[in-house]
Amino acid sequence: MAKGKCPPCECPKGVPLWLGTYGDMVTLILTFFILLLSMATFTTLKVEQAIGSLEGTFAVLENGVRTQINPPAQIQATPIEPQKETEDATNVLASLITEYNEINKLANGPAVEFEEAEEGMIIRIPESLLFESGSAILSNSSGIAFLKRLVLEFEKLPEAVLIKAIGHTDNIPMNPNAVFADNLELSIARGVNVAELIINEGIAKKRVLGGGEGEFSPIASNEIPELRAKNRRVDLYVYSIGEDFSELTKNLTQLK
Repeated sequence: MAKGKCPPCECPKGVPLWLGTYGDMVTLILTFFILLLSMATFTTLKVEQAIGSLEGTFAVLENGVRTQINPPAQIQATPIEPQKETEDATNVLASLITEYNEINKLANGPAVEFEEAEEGMIIRIPESLLFESGSAILSNSSGIAFLKRLVLEFEKLPEAVLIKAIGHTDNIPMNPNAVFADNLELSIARGVNVAELIINEGIAKKRVLGGGEGEFSPIASNEIPELRAKNRRVDLYVYSIGEDFSELTKNLTQLK
């Protein structure tokens, strides 16, 4: 006996009823959030801080140092901006000295040394870049031009920064017929002349000091002729911000 066929289903045309209800609900929820968004107000600063905090948390960008959305309360303390200026000037001076040494190396000349100190920087200029042997007169045109270029960067430093030009020599005694009685006198004259050039180029006189320490602050052995020349130099001590100006001017020969 043949089986009878089932009558065709009479399904309604179009989407199911439940899908229509679901679509209406989703549309209403979307409309609700759009309405909330239209009533909200945002500030660019807060959005950037929030994004930076999230990105930093996931190790994406360095902005993650901020861990809060609200900006921190302002604190009245030592200004940070001058410290940033000093840091930038230090980088520029280091680059300037590197470039000068590259040029000077082609002429087989001695190199200028740059050293970062606890409170600033030290620029060590060899004797031969500034003076003739036994003389305190600035005579090397290349060295003079280098000093003037340094002054352009010194002018960008905060007013509270002090510059000290300190002359140094080796321990070889002066010639009896020399202009200067001893090494200390020669070193002081050299430091003062360098300081005067810096002042004449536009740095305020109250910010510049000149002096010398003779043979008493060597940076190399005086027993080895090749190293002895390193002791004949002028050191420029450039102190960063944060020290009281009057304290920096005390005890010229007592370097920090």
